Amino acid sequence: MKPAKPSPKRRPSRADPVKEAEEKLAAAEKKIKKLERELANRNDEIDLLKKAERFFQRIK
Repeated sequence: MKPAKPSPKRRPSRADPVKEAEEKLAAAEKKIKKLERELANRNDEIDLLKKAERFFQRIK
């Protein structure tokens, strides 16, 4: 008697390594864009604080 293969419904699904890598890459790119925006905002805030500091030093 030939060994029976498990039914397709019971087979564990195998993740496609290429698709998995592409998903990780997309997630990493999304995170990088978010961090770049945060960095730009932080730099703008620092510039604004420096300008405010110079302004208030002149007033005193």
